[in-house]
Amino acid sequence: MKWLIEKSRYLPIVSVFGMLVGAIAALFLGAVKTVKVVQTAFTKFEESEPTLYTLFEALDCFLVATALIVVAISLYELFISGLAVPDWMLVKDLTELKAKFTFVIIPVMAVKFVQKILNYENAIDTLYYGAAIALVAFSLTAFNYISIREKEAKTEEKKQEDGSETRAEDLKK
Repeated sequence: MKWLIEKSRYLPIVSVFGMLVGAIAALFLGAVKTVKVVQTAFTKFEESEPTLYTLFEALDCFLVATALIVVAISLYELFISGLAVPDWMLVKDLTELKAKFTFVIIPVMAVKFVQKILNYENAIDTLYYGAAIALVAFSLTAFNYISIREKEAKTEEKKQEDGSETRAEDLKK
Protein backbone atom coordinates (compact mmCIF):
# COMPACT_ATOMS: atom_id res chain seq x y z
CA MET A 1 0.00 0.00 0.00
CA LYS A 2 2.81 2.39 0.86
CA TRP A 3 4.36 1.83 -2.58
CA LEU A 4 1.06 2.72 -4.28
CA ILE A 5 0.69 5.92 -2.28
CA GLU A 6 4.30 6.93 -2.95
CA LYS A 7 3.90 6.32 -6.70
CA SER A 8 0.62 8.26 -6.82
CA ARG A 9 2.66 11.45 -6.83
CA TYR A 10 3.18 10.73 -10.54
CA LEU A 11 -0.55 11.02 -11.30
CA PRO A 12 -0.33 14.76 -12.05
CA ILE A 13 1.70 13.82 -15.14
CA VAL A 14 -1.67 13.33 -16.86
CA SER A 15 -2.53 16.96 -16.07
CA VAL A 16 0.91 18.13 -17.17
CA PHE A 17 0.61 16.41 -20.55
CA GLY A 18 -2.96 17.64 -20.97
CA MET A 19 -1.93 21.22 -20.30
CA LEU A 20 1.04 20.96 -22.65
CA VAL A 21 -1.20 19.62 -25.43
CA GLY A 22 -3.64 22.46 -24.70
CA ALA A 23 -0.77 24.96 -24.81
CA ILE A 24 0.38 23.61 -28.18
CA ALA A 25 -3.19 23.91 -29.50
CA ALA A 26 -3.50 27.47 -28.18
CA LEU A 27 -0.13 28.43 -29.68
CA PHE A 28 -1.20 26.96 -33.02
CA LEU A 29 -4.50 28.88 -32.94
CA GLY A 30 -2.65 32.07 -32.03
CA ALA A 31 -0.20 31.56 -34.88
CA VAL A 32 -3.03 30.92 -37.37
CA LYS A 33 -4.85 34.06 -36.23
CA THR A 34 -1.63 36.08 -36.47
CA VAL A 35 -1.07 34.86 -40.03
CA LYS A 36 -4.66 35.89 -40.88
CA VAL A 37 -4.02 39.35 -39.43
CA VAL A 38 -0.85 39.74 -41.51
CA GLN A 39 -2.66 38.57 -44.65
CA THR A 40 -5.54 40.97 -44.02
CA ALA A 41 -3.16 43.82 -43.25
CA PHE A 42 -1.46 43.45 -46.62
CA THR A 43 -4.52 42.65 -48.74
CA LYS A 44 -7.41 44.56 -47.12
CA PHE A 45 -5.74 47.27 -45.08
CA GLU A 46 -8.92 49.39 -45.06
CA GLU A 47 -10.62 46.90 -42.69
CA SER A 48 -8.63 47.73 -39.57
CA GLU A 49 -11.27 46.90 -36.93
CA PRO A 50 -11.76 43.20 -37.75
CA THR A 51 -8.00 42.89 -38.06
CA LEU A 52 -7.47 44.45 -34.64
CA TYR A 53 -10.10 42.16 -33.13
CA THR A 54 -8.39 39.09 -34.62
CA LEU A 55 -5.04 40.33 -33.32
CA PHE A 56 -6.48 40.48 -29.82
CA GLU A 57 -7.87 36.95 -30.29
CA ALA A 58 -4.33 35.82 -31.14
CA LEU A 59 -3.00 37.61 -28.06
CA ASP A 60 -5.62 35.83 -25.98
CA CYS A 61 -4.52 32.46 -27.37
CA PHE A 62 -0.87 33.21 -26.60
CA LEU A 63 -1.70 34.30 -23.03
CA VAL A 64 -3.70 31.13 -22.42
CA ALA A 65 -0.86 29.02 -23.85
CA THR A 66 1.62 30.77 -21.57
CA ALA A 67 -0.60 30.17 -18.54
CA LEU A 68 -0.93 26.49 -19.41
CA ILE A 69 2.83 26.11 -19.84
CA VAL A 70 3.59 27.81 -16.51
CA VAL A 71 1.03 25.68 -14.67
CA ALA A 72 2.27 22.47 -16.34
CA ILE A 73 5.87 23.23 -15.40
CA SER A 74 4.87 24.16 -11.87
CA LEU A 75 2.83 20.99 -11.34
CA TYR A 76 5.69 18.89 -12.67
CA GLU A 77 8.11 20.69 -10.36
CA LEU A 78 5.81 20.32 -7.34
CA PHE A 79 4.87 16.67 -7.68
CA ILE A 80 7.35 14.85 -9.88
CA SER A 81 10.86 16.26 -10.18
CA GLY A 82 12.99 19.37 -10.46
CA LEU A 83 13.42 21.15 -13.79
CA ALA A 84 16.06 23.48 -15.21
CA VAL A 85 13.81 26.50 -15.74
CA PRO A 86 14.04 30.14 -14.65
CA ASP A 87 13.25 30.82 -10.99
CA TRP A 88 10.17 32.90 -11.83
CA MET A 89 8.53 29.77 -13.29
CA LEU A 90 9.03 27.70 -10.15
CA VAL A 91 6.62 27.47 -7.26
CA LYS A 92 7.11 26.06 -3.78
CA ASP A 93 3.49 25.21 -3.04
CA LEU A 94 -0.03 25.27 -4.47
CA THR A 95 -0.69 28.75 -3.07
CA GLU A 96 2.09 30.17 -5.23
CA LEU A 97 0.79 28.21 -8.21
CA LYS A 98 -2.68 29.70 -7.77
CA ALA A 99 -1.14 33.16 -7.50
CA LYS A 100 0.86 32.73 -10.71
CA PHE A 101 -2.18 31.43 -12.53
CA THR A 102 -4.29 34.31 -11.26
CA PHE A 103 -1.81 36.88 -12.51
CA VAL A 104 -2.07 35.34 -15.98
CA ILE A 105 -5.87 35.16 -15.91
CA ILE A 106 -6.25 38.88 -15.20
CA PRO A 107 -4.54 39.94 -18.47
CA VAL A 108 -6.67 37.40 -20.36
CA MET A 109 -9.77 39.05 -18.91
CA ALA A 110 -8.41 42.46 -19.89
CA VAL A 111 -7.93 41.26 -23.47
CA LYS A 112 -11.51 39.96 -23.50
CA PHE A 113 -12.70 43.37 -22.33
CA VAL A 114 -10.80 45.11 -25.13
CA GLN A 115 -12.39 42.69 -27.59
CA LYS A 116 -15.81 43.59 -26.15
CA ILE A 117 -15.03 47.27 -26.69
CA LEU A 118 -13.96 46.59 -30.27
CA ASN A 119 -17.30 44.84 -30.90
CA TYR A 120 -19.17 47.66 -29.21
CA GLU A 121 -22.92 47.12 -29.36
CA ASN A 122 -24.45 48.48 -26.20
CA ALA A 123 -22.90 50.84 -23.66
CA ILE A 124 -24.63 49.39 -20.61
CA ASP A 125 -23.64 45.82 -21.54
CA THR A 126 -20.04 46.93 -22.01
CA LEU A 127 -20.16 48.70 -18.64
CA TYR A 128 -21.53 45.60 -16.89
CA TYR A 129 -18.93 43.42 -18.61
CA GLY A 130 -16.11 45.74 -17.52
CA ALA A 131 -17.46 45.96 -13.98
CA ALA A 132 -17.70 42.17 -13.75
CA ILE A 133 -14.11 41.77 -14.96
CA ALA A 134 -12.91 44.43 -12.52
CA LEU A 135 -14.74 42.70 -9.66
CA VAL A 136 -13.26 39.30 -10.51
CA ALA A 137 -9.75 40.79 -10.94
CA PHE A 138 -10.06 42.59 -7.60
CA SER A 139 -11.32 39.43 -5.88
CA LEU A 140 -8.48 37.32 -7.29
CA THR A 141 -5.90 39.90 -6.27
CA ALA A 142 -7.37 40.16 -2.76
CA PHE A 143 -7.44 36.37 -2.46
CA ASN A 144 -3.77 36.17 -3.43
CA TYR A 145 -2.84 38.99 -1.06
CA ILE A 146 -4.61 37.30 1.85
CA SER A 147 -3.10 33.90 1.00
CA ILE A 148 0.40 35.36 0.90
CA ARG A 149 -0.10 37.20 4.20
CA GLU A 150 -1.40 34.04 5.89
CA LYS A 151 1.57 32.08 4.59
CA GLU A 152 3.99 34.73 5.87
CA ALA A 153 2.27 34.75 9.26
CA LYS A 154 2.55 30.97 9.53
CA THR A 155 6.22 31.11 8.56
CA GLU A 156 6.86 33.81 11.15
CA GLU A 157 4.98 31.83 13.79
CA LYS A 158 7.00 28.72 13.01
CA LYS A 159 10.26 30.67 13.28
CA GLN A 160 9.25 31.93 16.71
CA GLU A 161 8.29 28.43 17.86
CA ASP A 162 11.63 27.04 16.65
CA GLY A 163 13.51 29.79 18.41
CA SER A 164 15.46 30.54 15.28
CA GLU A 165 14.75 34.21 15.65
CA THR A 166 15.74 36.14 18.76
CA ARG A 167 13.49 38.90 20.01
CA ALA A 168 14.85 42.08 21.55
CA GLU A 169 13.20 41.23 24.89
CA ASP A 170 15.09 37.90 25.00
CA LEU A 171 18.40 39.73 24.52
CA LYS A 172 17.76 41.91 27.59
CA LYS A 173 17.42 38.90 29.92
